[in-house]
Amino acid sequence: EFSISLPERVEGLRGLCVLVPCSFEIEEQYDEYLQGNPAGIWLKDGTNHNYDKVFNSGEPTENTIKRKITGDLLIKNCTTIFYNIRRKDSGVYYFRLEAAGPLIITYTSSSVSVRVGASSIRPSITLYKEDQEKLEDQKQVLEGTSVRLMCSARSPCPFNPPTFTWNFLPEGGRQEQNHSSSFSSSQLNFKATYLHHGRDFTCTVTYQLQKFNKSEQSSFTLHVLYGPRNTSVSASPSASVLLGSSVSLSCSSDGNPAVLNYTWYRENGEQIGTGNHLTINTTDSPHSALYYCRAQNQHGDHNSSIHLDVLYGPRNTSVSASPSASVLLGSSVSLSCSSDGNPAVLNYTWYRENGEQIGTGNHLTINTTDSPHSALYYCRAQNQHGDHNSSIHLDV
Repeated sequence: EFSISLPERVEGLRGLCVLVPCSFEIEEQYDEYLQGNPAGIWLKDGTNHNYDKVFNSGEPTENTIKRKITGDLLIKNCTTIFYNIRRKDSGVYYFRLEAAGPLIITYTSSSVSVRVGASSIRPSITLYKEDQEKLEDQKQVLEGTSVRLMCSARSPCPFNPPTFTWNFLPEGGRQEQNHSSSFSSSQLNFKATYLHHGRDFTCTVTYQLQKFNKSEQSSFTLHVLYGPRNTSVSASPSASVLLGSSVSLSCSSDGNPAVLNYTWYRENGEQIGTGNHLTINTTDSPHSALYYCRAQNQHGDHNSSIHLDVLYGPRNTSVSASPSASVLLGSSVSLSCSSDGNPAVLNYTWYRENGEQIGTGNHLTINTTDSPHSALYYCRAQNQHGDHNSSIHLDV
């Protein structure tokens, strides 16, 4: 029986070509008439072959529009390309076959609506996950996932497909382009990292028209889920604090979703607080130590540390004598002074009990030549945060 297969609608871009897939059937008894030199004819907005004819493959010089039947009419393929289409080429088209003998028919049962647009066709961007063909409804993926961003656009002219450009090619990623009879696409394949979070991937499709190029673009914002990173700890007013004062520690970390769980530890593993702020009151020197902050979300955790240096003046000052604090007249004795301080004590001064300064440094040698040397000797230890004294009685 006589029938024809046509798309209901095709859309083209002004200045480009457009492909109209077409195939037909005839009654078997007419097959022999098809073997001659059949002509394919297109009628526009009507079925009267005398008034509505715009293209005849058998009489190319009389055609009002530029077309070419690329299919083989001998095997019932009437696929046609419309070249350099214009706005006025929009309309409803019917196919007519004229062959030898009685084989002349206009297929009125089906038609194709050709619509010519003035602007280019905006592309669409779709996100796919690793090894999945199913479209992801959401725009977020877990860090480390292999993803594919597919940019697709109509390609009405198979002989002049559009070109694609991306604003960003991830490190280690690759780009692939594919073209079919009606669609073209470009895809980015890469492994998602935290660096891609919030990044706009913009795909630009460019159509090469007769006299100029026409471009359209679409953007896709990728959201990457990742564990904490770039964790840091700061101290206010400073990581160096005077004994007896308080210091505020703050912890910050980057993660998606945002880090809300912060835990504080001493270097011995003792948990001492939670939250992104911790206040420490310095009451004794052992607070000079490492403090750790652990940042955590549902995708991982990350640590950072800070060394808190508690400053204090000299303490635990003591004086010793060698060989002994009891020494024979005429012999010598060596006095040594030590003290604990932060920063370390470097300034030591020696005095007799009457206040007379007799030396500096943490060592002092005394030569006993007469008995008056039996007396108290004082050592004064000093740093920028204070001083502290200690004494020894030398018995000559």
